[in-house]
Amino acid sequence: MTAKMTAKARASATGCARCESAAHSYSLRVSAARTTPQRVLAGLETRLRKAQSPILDGLRPGLGSAEVTRVLAALGASPDPFLLALYSWHDGAAGSGQSAELMDMARFMSLDEALRTREFELQLAAEVESLPDTPAAKIFNPSWFPLLTDPSGRVYVVEDFGRGKVLIIDRMAIDSPDELSASLIEFFDRLARDGMDYKPQPPSADAAVLVSRLESIEPGVRVKATNELVQKRPRDAFEPLVALLESDDHQVRREAALILGELRDRRAIPILIHCLAHWTGVDVASAWGGLLAVGKESPLEHLERTLADAESELRLDSIKGLVLSQDGEPCRHSRPLHCATRTIWFALRLNKRFAL
Repeated sequence: MTAKMTAKARASATGCARCESAAHSYSLRVSAARTTPQRVLAGLETRLRKAQSPILDGLRPGLGSAEVTRVLAALGASPDPFLLALYSWHDGAAGSGQSAELMDMARFMSLDEALRTREFELQLAAEVESLPDTPAAKIFNPSWFPLLTDPSGRVYVVEDFGRGKVLIIDRMAIDSPDELSASLIEFFDRLARDGMDYKPQPPSADAAVLVSRLESIEPGVRVKATNELVQKRPRDAFEPLVALLESDDHQVRREAALILGELRDRRAIPILIHCLAHWTGVDVASAWGGLLAVGKESPLEHLERTLADAESELRLDSIKGLVLSQDGEPCRHSRPLHCATRTIWFALRLNKRFAL
């Protein structure tokens, strides 16, 4: 009797599981039918207007669907319908700053700029690949399509021309792109619901713990910690990073300076100017790189403003920094798209001038 009841219970449970699975599948199909690209983008527009988002002043008119189809088809791929709908909705946003930012610090590129960004990234990947470990496709996959970019040079892409995940690609951390969403339609649906508050997942550990891992003897641990700190920018990392600027390990303090700038905390400006004036050799380039990432101003503008407004000791540091940064003048005029490349370029220039 017990065996028969158990068998019946199993059968009943199996039947329920099948029913649940079928119901879940049906729910997904219904949800997918309702969540069309047009509905999601209309919802996002409503959210932006309700919040009186600054990007409303920068959004360009949409392109004709035939034009978007023609341009994307020229890439030799079959783009996802949402990617086609996106540029028919709005062709990116003009200008810079909040009037062009679809989410925190991330600028919505036009279709033309997205294509140029993709071409630039593919060319750069081909130039710096290192076979067999780091092929060009690992650095920037040809199926990735750029959507957004931020002042630090990171590019927000969607895999498989709109059919895959939405990732943040950092040239300085190619092994661990940060996943923003499982799909393009989910990404914009969450933007519509969460607006500018939509951010990547929180850090995997306390900020102080992540900073401490920068001193690990294992390169993989250091790289992973660096990636998380740069991508998530936890505010609590500020003080631990400042403490690491005093490290006897040059590599550790260089990394700390660069990440400190990436936090976008303006308290870092006088601290990095002090480092720029008192450090030597390759370390100087990292202090400059940190200043480059802090805000929209160039390092030279930070130095000039500090020279005019700061206390006497910091003004002397600014003068030293201005003298050292004479070769950095082109950075003032370079495009934000190439920010990370400019940092590397300037680091190489300083390497030659101030090599230890």
